[in-house]
Amino acid sequence: MISDATEVAARVDLVQIFIFLMMAFWFIACNAVLVYFMLRYRRKGPDDEVSDIKGSHMLEVVWTVIPIILVFIIFYVGANVWKDLRTPPEDAYEISVTAQKWSWSFKYDHGAIKGGDLFVPQGVPVKLNMISNDVIHSFFVPEFRVKEDVVPSMYTNVWFQAEHAGVYNIFCTEYCGKDHSHMLGKVHVLDPDTWEHWVNTGLMPGEKQLTPVEAGEALFVERGCKGCHSIDGTKLVGPSVLDLMGREEILEGGERVTVDDNYIMDSIKYPDRQIVAGYPKGQMPSFDGQLTNEDISNIITYLKTISSE
Repeated sequence: MISDATEVAARVDLVQIFIFLMMAFWFIACNAVLVYFMLRYRRKGPDDEVSDIKGSHMLEVVWTVIPIILVFIIFYVGANVWKDLRTPPEDAYEISVTAQKWSWSFKYDHGAIKGGDLFVPQGVPVKLNMISNDVIHSFFVPEFRVKEDVVPSMYTNVWFQAEHAGVYNIFCTEYCGKDHSHMLGKVHVLDPDTWEHWVNTGLMPGEKQLTPVEAGEALFVERGCKGCHSIDGTKLVGPSVLDLMGREEILEGGERVTVDDNYIMDSIKYPDRQIVAGYPKGQMPSFDGQLTNEDISNIITYLKTISSE
C-alpha cells in the first residue's frame, strides 16, 4: 500500500510535517529557556532580593512579530495546497457519486453504475460530483489525502490524480447511523490497458462474468441491503428476506399483499409506498435511478434462492 498515492498527498504531508516540526522546536526552546531561568534566577535565600526589572520593548516586539510571521508562513503554504485541492482541472474525468445508508454508488460517463468500489484511470485527474440520498456522509480516501462531506440536496465535489496503480480504501467519516462503520469501499486505480478493458467489458482482466444469482448477491451486499434485511430470519431495520417470495405481508393500514417480482421492484424503487406493519417508515433510501432494470432483476433472482428449505 502506497501512503501517498497522489501528488497532492505529498504536499499535504509536507505542510503537516512543517507545522509539527515548528511546534516541536518552539515547545522545546520555550521550555528550555523556562527551565534555565528557573535555575539561573531562582531565589537563593531569605535575604536574596528580587531584581527590579522594568521590561524591554524590543523583547516584546520580537516575541510578537516572530509568531505573526510564522503564522503567515503557515497560512500561505496551507492556502496554496488547499486552493489546489479545491480547483479541479478543466479536463478532469467526472464520476457521479451517490451516498446512502450504507453504501456508495458510482456512475461513469459511459453509462456504467457500480456500487461499493470506485474504478479510476491511473495518471488522469478525476473529479467526483457527490450527493447523498438521506443523511450526511463523508467520502475519505486516506492514501489520497482527500475528504469531503456528502450531503443531501446539494452537490459537493473532490478531485485527485492517482499516480500509482493499486487498490485503496474508502471510508465514511461522518457518523450516519447503525452501520456507519461498515460503509466501506475500494478505489481501484487501473493502468491504461486495464482501464480500457474495464470500460469496454465491466470486468477486470481474468474476471469471469457473474451469473444472475451471483450478481444479485454481490449487489445485495454492495448496496448495503444486508445491513437492514437479514437472510436468516432475524428481524433488523427491515423484514428478513428469508422465504420472502410468495410470503403474505400485512402492510400499514391492514392491507395484505403477496410478495412477488413486482412488489420487490416497487419496494426497491419506492420503499415508502408499501411499508410492512411493524417497521419504521423512511429508513430505506430509494434506489430509483441507482440500479438498472438488469440489476433489479438479478437481485430478485438472488432473493428467490434464499429459502429455509
